Parts: sequence; structure tokens; C-alpha cells
Amino acid sequence: MVFRLELQSAPPLHLTPNCVVHTGTVRLFVPGTLIQTVTAPAEQFGFFLPNTRPLPEDAREPYLWSEMHLMTADAASANMPFGITHTQAAYVPDPRAGLHRWLHLTAAAHPARELRLGYRVTVQTP
Repeated sequence: MVFRLELQSAPPLHLTPNCVVHTGTVRLFVPGTLIQTVTAPAEQFGFFLPNTRPLPEDAREPYLWSEMHLMTADAASANMPFGITHTQAAYVPDPRAGLHRWLHLTAAAHPARELRLGYRVTVQTP
């Protein structure tokens, strides 16, 4: 199944010089007909966070805390699972073959017609 993703981010919140919080909302939806089974596993998705800086090559790995929460869901049936699970943030290599690593958020979702999710990623440099 192919998710479509729309992302709306808020400006980064600098709590201290070493701690930045990235927040926003994600709209996941399935275009066309949704065919779903009760036993279907959650499906992986991910995106690079906008308004972030790359991790310098000589920098130590920062501490990352990530979370997502379900804001709204338009489910096909009340008997089918829907929601979010397995949220993780990491600095990953640039997919365009660049030299830097960028902040990427991944999760797994049980599809519904549409899910609106809130996310928060806290980055603390040592």
C-alpha cells in the first residue's frame, strides 16, 4: 500500500544552546480504494524533518527523543486496526549522495483512509 504524506512543520524551538525541539503535523492518507485486513502489519513510512541542519562530520552523535501521537483518524471500519507505532528518529545519510547526515523520522502505521499525526523530536547535543 502506498501512503501519501503531507507535512506541516513549526519553527524549531531552541530550549537551550544544546537542545532543540522540532514539532509539526503529518497527514497520511491512501489515495483511491483502501483494501485492509485485520491481520495486516503496520506499514513503515518516514520523512526528513524540514528546518533542520545537517550533522557535522566531526560532531558526536546527539541524543534523540522522538514521539508521535494520533490526532484524528478516518477509518474504513471500526473493526480494523489503525494508528501509529514504532517511532524512531536518527541522523541518516543524504539520499542525494551528499556528504552530510540529516534528521529523519520513521514510524509504522496501520492504515486508515486518513491519519493526522503530531510529532515531536528533541535533539540534545552532548
